[in-house]
Amino acid sequence: MTNSLNALRYHVSSLSHNKLTIISPCFTFFLITVSRKVIKIPIMKIGIAINGEGRGHLSRARALAELLRERYDLVFWAPEHLTAELRDLFPEADIREIPYLKFVQRGFTLDYGATVAANAALMLNPYRACARIAKEMREASVSMLLSDFEPFSSRAAKAIGIPVLQLNHPSVITRYFPRDPSAFFHQLAAIAVSRYMTAHSDRTIVCSFFDGDVGPIIRKSLRELRAERGNYFVVYMKPLYRDWLESALDKIGRGLFRVFPDPHSDYDKALAGARALIAPAGHQSVSEALALGKPVFAIPVSGQGEQTLNAAKLRESGFGDWAKFEDIAEALPRFIANTELYEDAIAKSRLAAKRNDRAGFCCEDQTFRAACMVENFILESKVRPEWKRKSPALSLIPVFF
Repeated sequence: MTNSLNALRYHVSSLSHNKLTIISPCFTFFLITVSRKVIKIPIMKIGIAINGEGRGHLSRARALAELLRERYDLVFWAPEHLTAELRDLFPEADIREIPYLKFVQRGFTLDYGATVAANAALMLNPYRACARIAKEMREASVSMLLSDFEPFSSRAAKAIGIPVLQLNHPSVITRYFPRDPSAFFHQLAAIAVSRYMTAHSDRTIVCSFFDGDVGPIIRKSLRELRAERGNYFVVYMKPLYRDWLESALDKIGRGLFRVFPDPHSDYDKALAGARALIAPAGHQSVSEALALGKPVFAIPVSGQGEQTLNAAKLRESGFGDWAKFEDIAEALPRFIANTELYEDAIAKSRLAAKRNDRAGFCCEDQTFRAACMVENFILESKVRPEWKRKSPALSLIPVFF
């Protein structure tokens, strides 16, 4: 048994400090199964922290938790408006509430001044929130934190010496230097926000259909559906946009679209059977559609640097197109007419991936690969004492540091 444990430790210690090594899914699951059932290692408790702005962070964390729950005890830290849904999905898990930073929009544009004003108190004095979270982590005996763009839990974890893994999409913005003069300020702002939100983590993994460390991560409810090529388009829109966008849909032909949110219809089933998706340019909805082989027409929020980048990369990939709100009436019919071209681009990308000839884009479901990357981090944390160094002062640090 000692030899088995030493072999496991040797494998973990051989992982590169600068470059993440990916173990095959089967071998990773084998290691965990041996640890749990043969070596009789006690079940580890891990924390999962979720940003509350938008539903993409919840969907991504949910998809990973659906796999991780089989091998670990889970404790969630999430904003109040997400806790009821998490309790329904993971009744066995411990759910804790945390504050979150909110975006403020004016119409179809992000209002930076109002956003800063709305979050100023929390940004300048996060001590109380971080201290409470750190206390809860100690009491829950959490051994590792997985954060999806949540800033306060990572500071709390590092204050008490808990390894932190950031796995999110918005950090992809930090891999691009703004070149478009018209969007220069917005992209710099997005980079600054990302740097703050992911600070004090031991490793950051970017989930993205473009230039990411791992591709789309999708929920079990979507993954288990059979994708079919229907004759309708799914439209997902926030209440703020609904009245305005529906008038544009009526001009094309209302019967061609199924609009969500709809309490009387199942979004997942509708998407799996749709021809394409029309939605805001948030990454999670875009990547879920691509993983099902569906082209996407994206509508970015003006001033939101990450969504602007998502939309630009969507067009560059050939998987879909985008337009500003004021241009939808003209651009949407063109997208519908060219849907077959986008479907061909997705099919060619998937074929190239099978040949290991990827061109920087990924439209395959890589949820299991992402879960393996999390488990690799957990294994590596056993031989990384520097990840467990306590930094008590972090809970006192304001947003600017």
